[in-house]
Amino acid sequence: MEHNFKMGTLIFTVPRSKLNLLIGAVFMLFSINSALFAGTKPLYQETISGTVIDNQGLPLPGVTIIVKGTSNGTNTDMDGAYSIEAEPGDILVASFIGFETQEIPVENRSTINFTMAEGTNELDQVVVVGYGTTKKSDITGAISSLNDDDFNKGAQTSINELIQGRAAGVQITQADAEPGGLFSIKIRGSNSITGGNEPLYVIDGLPGAPLNALNPGDIASIEILKDASATAIYGSRGANGVVMITTKKGKAGRFSINYDGYFGVQNAAKTLDLLNADEYVSFINGIQADQGLEPIYTEEQLANVGEGTDWQDEILRTAYLQNHQLSFSGGSEDTGYYVSLGHFDQQGIVINTGLKRTTGRVNIDHSTDKFNFGLNLSTSFVADESVPRSVYGINADAGVIATAIQFDPLQRVYNEDGSYAESSNLDLDNPVAQANTITNVSETNRTFGNAFVEYEFVDNLSAKLNVGSDRRTSRFDNYISKVTKRGQRTNGAANVSATENNSNLLELTLHYQNTFQEKHQLEILAGYTYQDFVNKGFNAGSQNFPTDAFETNNLSAGDREMYAVGSFKNENQLLSYLGRLNYTYNNKYLLTASFRVDGSSRFGEDEKYGYFPSVALSWKLAEEDFIDRLNTFSTLKLRTSYGITGNQAIGNYNSLVLLGTAGNATFNGQQFVGIAPIQLGNPDLKWESTAQFNVGLDYGFLRNRITGSLDYFKKKTSDLLLQLPIPSTSGFTTSLQNVGDTENSGFEFLIDSKNLVGDFTWSTSLNFSTLQNKVTSLGELPFILQGNIRFINDLTILREGSPINSYYGYRTNGVFQNQSEVEQSAQPNASPGDLRFQDLNNDGQITPDDRTILGDPFPNFNFGLSNTFTYKGFDLSIFFNGSTGNELLNFTKIDSENPISFLRNRQDYVLNRWTPDNPTNENPSFISNNLARALNDRVVEDASYVRLRNVNFGYNFPGLSVKGLNSLYVYLTAQNLFTITDYSGYNPEVSSLGDSNLKVDYNAYPVSRTFTMGIKLGI
Repeated sequence: MEHNFKMGTLIFTVPRSKLNLLIGAVFMLFSINSALFAGTKPLYQETISGTVIDNQGLPLPGVTIIVKGTSNGTNTDMDGAYSIEAEPGDILVASFIGFETQEIPVENRSTINFTMAEGTNELDQVVVVGYGTTKKSDITGAISSLNDDDFNKGAQTSINELIQGRAAGVQITQADAEPGGLFSIKIRGSNSITGGNEPLYVIDGLPGAPLNALNPGDIASIEILKDASATAIYGSRGANGVVMITTKKGKAGRFSINYDGYFGVQNAAKTLDLLNADEYVSFINGIQADQGLEPIYTEEQLANVGEGTDWQDEILRTAYLQNHQLSFSGGSEDTGYYVSLGHFDQQGIVINTGLKRTTGRVNIDHSTDKFNFGLNLSTSFVADESVPRSVYGINADAGVIATAIQFDPLQRVYNEDGSYAESSNLDLDNPVAQANTITNVSETNRTFGNAFVEYEFVDNLSAKLNVGSDRRTSRFDNYISKVTKRGQRTNGAANVSATENNSNLLELTLHYQNTFQEKHQLEILAGYTYQDFVNKGFNAGSQNFPTDAFETNNLSAGDREMYAVGSFKNENQLLSYLGRLNYTYNNKYLLTASFRVDGSSRFGEDEKYGYFPSVALSWKLAEEDFIDRLNTFSTLKLRTSYGITGNQAIGNYNSLVLLGTAGNATFNGQQFVGIAPIQLGNPDLKWESTAQFNVGLDYGFLRNRITGSLDYFKKKTSDLLLQLPIPSTSGFTTSLQNVGDTENSGFEFLIDSKNLVGDFTWSTSLNFSTLQNKVTSLGELPFILQGNIRFINDLTILREGSPINSYYGYRTNGVFQNQSEVEQSAQPNASPGDLRFQDLNNDGQITPDDRTILGDPFPNFNFGLSNTFTYKGFDLSIFFNGSTGNELLNFTKIDSENPISFLRNRQDYVLNRWTPDNPTNENPSFISNNLARALNDRVVEDASYVRLRNVNFGYNFPGLSVKGLNSLYVYLTAQNLFTITDYSGYNPEVSSLGDSNLKVDYNAYPVSRTFTMGIKLGI
């Protein structure tokens, strides 16, 4: 038995066994309070009250008052007054931004007043920057800093999900909504056309992308370095920004154990409206009739067809997920430790998809006056199960999602004998058969970490040695069953591939810091770094298996004549020298200058080294008397910076002449494998360089109850790496060369506000950014056309003055209503009911010269809005994000308008098609295909959206006195509750081509709506 739940447009089905589990879990969580406190002594003996004032005698609203060592707390009201229950042996702790934390023992008092002195505040918090840390107040660059309170709540599989929508100028799109699917992150736009545009990730000082190997629950903070002042210290890898990830550390004090676990359900947030069987038959017969042809389906079939099979419903499911994390932490005054174990298990909403991850982490820190030592070590095992979803596959090679959308709704899932049904009319596989019988499983083991020692061998001068390693091995198994049409072509096909990715890091830095005459603060960093990367792997495959039972576990069972074996190995190195100077005068005027020299094996013999300088100035205006007299600003700082960074994300060996196999030759009856050049060399191949200017203002009002920042940036990337055409007499058609420029510019705005303080609090955080992206030069080329899917080429254009990879196609102007309109048009061979295309060059005909830019994938405006409410132990947070001004190529819609086969299913809007009896101007008759003009403004859609991404409601149990239990927090989280958009596809954020600048929605995994219930325990 199943129970159906409906919330607005959301419907999901929960089996009764799972429902009982959910009800039991809810009952358990919310019964804990009575279980914990039953039979215990009264928690509080007396009500303590008082007021909190500053050193000028003014009341301080919003001050947090807690009983030390417990979660029992309150906030002062607008008059600075508070009331709290405590025992005589307790200690009250008062804390507030901009003031020093104060502790007072309760003893036998009923009234306790606090007078708080200005001191350590949020601006004195330590922020991680490249090769060091700095106080937030001393930052001269553009940096977004996020911690656990800022992260998105609920089920998060990666760091990108944690921070999506939370930082201005950072666009994070879910390229693939499958569990563990790829996210694309762009910081201040896209610089490169053929090189990478993803940022550099640095985890506890070790450069390397976390992918799915890092447990989000182990992350303490994330800093996003955006301008050249912050990123130039990373030189050739800093052009796209840097994401600094700091994991949790142990703290001095008692040993503690913490558990964080949740359970959740997911279903598709949106499905497409497809033709059901009755509508499908009517549509097909209608097209036939309009062409004067006999109907394909008889009246008897029409009468008995019914709803048919909903193939989306067959491949989608209500999926479950769970996460468990256990951590141990503690330490002494000199040493801290943090150890964690985690397990995450997420079913995908498409059948036979899912992700399982098991992680472990050990962090150790030891610090004395002269000597510091640290170890950060992480290990993980990730198992990922997927289904075929290739963007480029067609017909029987099409993926599960695309097939479910296009498959015949008259067809049953199973034959009467239980075998999978096939369609004799379509060269498509049964979607359920694909999902259930094609194996796509990857398993990845990864261990990475670093260790450092630092010693101050003379006053103010220390040396630090940091060594790191990253080891990743993975195996991918793919078996195509003979049950499917794909498998029938080869009588079963198996392939196994294994890869190994290794990296080693060595860094040696010197650090000098001193203060002179109380006004001059000087900090100097100099260093040397070396990092190498080695990637290798092999693959083996076979076909024509006697049975499907072996799958990939016995390749030798296949046909020996069909064996296929391959292997590869590549490596590269990066050698660098770096330096940075920070100077502060009178705590008002700050200067930061950095310089890095990078040598990379990826570039030409004559261009091995690149040079990347930056400089930044900052003025703490709030420290000036003329600003202080205004009594307006708590914080006011002006920043500006300029610098040059690089991009070496171009792959290995692109500057060299490469040899490879080139067919076979026979001499004296013996066959030899041919070897020939497969790539031209370019000894002058060099870095893409990005010069960036930034000016910013940090502000704070009302004792920093309102804080934020405003930035303007302009980036220009030069020496773009492009494949340019060369004479074919060279034996090649293109050569990789440095030519062309791009530009990104925009504004970023952040405001954090504590709207209400006291027992009931309300805080708001709003960030938004604008972006203008354009190509400014392509050398001598007027334009470059890029992109092809299925039978459609030249999807986008690169042209001076336009955004990178703008969509390029035809504009429509309604539908021809009669023959007279056809005869007076530039389409004399058209028929009434056909689309009318605009003759933009006015030459009297529709040709490829009439194509124009239809839109671009870059949002003009991104925003994120968070509101958090608390009342005593309750908290509620609501987070929206969205974008405007961007378009997306909906290739799935092309399959409805111009299908490969007439009998394929389509989206139901085609029912409102033009006919003589329905002379609509909205949709054509769909009688004939027009693949040559399929890329038009009907399929390039506005992808602007507003999404309620996250809602979290929780309760923090106060004043726990049960022995051994320090904290208890229970919560409910909902993700992707609704999306407001005009986009007709599954998800306006999707990018089926991954992190490419070319964004397309095709065969995309539907985004899920998720509800989770969790508990956090502290012992």
